[in-house]
Amino acid sequence: MTIRHRRYFGLIFAAFVLAFALKLDSQEKPRHLRVLFIGNSYTYFNNLPEIFRKLAQAGNQGDVGIGMIAPGGWRLKDHWEKGDALEVLHQSKWNIVVLQEQSTLGVNYYVDGRIRIAGDQIFRPYAEQWISEVRSAGATPILYLTWAREATPEDQAALNYVYMRAAKDFRSQVAPVGIAWERLRKEQPSLELFYADGSHPSPAGSYVAACTFYAAIFHQSPVGLPGTISGIPVNLQTAKAESSINAVLVDLPPELAHAIQQAAWEAWQEIDKAGGHLNLAPVPVPALPPLMGGDPLAAAELEGTWSGDLKFYPPPFLPTQMELTLHREGNRWKAHLALMFHSSEQPDQSLDLSNCRVDTQQLSFTDPKAPQKLSIRFRGVKGGPGELRGQAEARSATPDSTVRLLGTWQLRKK
Repeated sequence: MTIRHRRYFGLIFAAFVLAFALKLDSQEKPRHLRVLFIGNSYTYFNNLPEIFRKLAQAGNQGDVGIGMIAPGGWRLKDHWEKGDALEVLHQSKWNIVVLQEQSTLGVNYYVDGRIRIAGDQIFRPYAEQWISEVRSAGATPILYLTWAREATPEDQAALNYVYMRAAKDFRSQVAPVGIAWERLRKEQPSLELFYADGSHPSPAGSYVAACTFYAAIFHQSPVGLPGTISGIPVNLQTAKAESSINAVLVDLPPELAHAIQQAAWEAWQEIDKAGGHLNLAPVPVPALPPLMGGDPLAAAELEGTWSGDLKFYPPPFLPTQMELTLHREGNRWKAHLALMFHSSEQPDQSLDLSNCRVDTQQLSFTDPKAPQKLSIRFRGVKGGPGELRGQAEARSATPDSTVRLLGTWQLRKK
């Protein structure tokens, strides 16, 4: 071999050694990532950011730095208008910012006492502003697609649509936590994903979220990561991390951890294969069926006391016992309404109604002393012999309030 050839092969060998050393170094020292979580209790329960950080360590993704701003119940609107989130975003360098909206998208809309998803009019404009602000700060925004509540799994379709539409329109990534959650509710019905209130996540629920963020941020499968995570807990009374304490945040049997990891990875793959956003159809706002006209309201049969249930107020007042007494004085109707809440949080009501109207097939009245500054209108029809059925609708008297309640009632004559 000539000297020229020896030099040539020497250069090739040196290049190979250098490339191998660089690859080995990159494996031993992954890039340092800083992730800021902006949300509320769905973020701080079980310290989701800490679980995610520990999963990243276990998956050899490096020592991920995390930040969390999550006052209970806050909307993206609240974070934009008050609090520390904007300052924290700009005072440090973040690679990724997770944006979590309030669980019902900032609208308090109840049907038969159950809170439902009723549109994105509060969420959408502030999602757009936050995504733009995060991008201007040099970070990547990720929308935290949350889950439907335990009592209303059908609302997941509405959440999916709203988040996917916002992510597509405003050019944001999305972490499909709610989609993974929905898969697990179907495939692992015995898995306790919810806290006792049927809304917040159990440790397993927060683990679903952490695995989904792992998939969405690193584009790698969380399958094989540990199902037991210890770290800094969050005190649920103060919503503050207790940095001096090390506690078990989640402890799952291997088979359940694997099922969660697989569901999170499949949920991410589904939207990744679709280009980052699922094209979904809009979901109608939940509503009561029309109150169809019943039998004619004969005065002789209508007079007397009617008693039954009102499905209207959210827990702990559901169901409320309702009693309506009707009698006629000449051409006018007099009425008395009694509502029994059976709760120490709300006193019972008993009041005379001055605005009761009875038409040929429908009666109507309002509750002038409704709790929580609500204006409640009742309408009813005859449902059959000795039966009245009807609907109630309430809106807050506050002009900018997003509170609306719809409910049904059914009474039998005593």
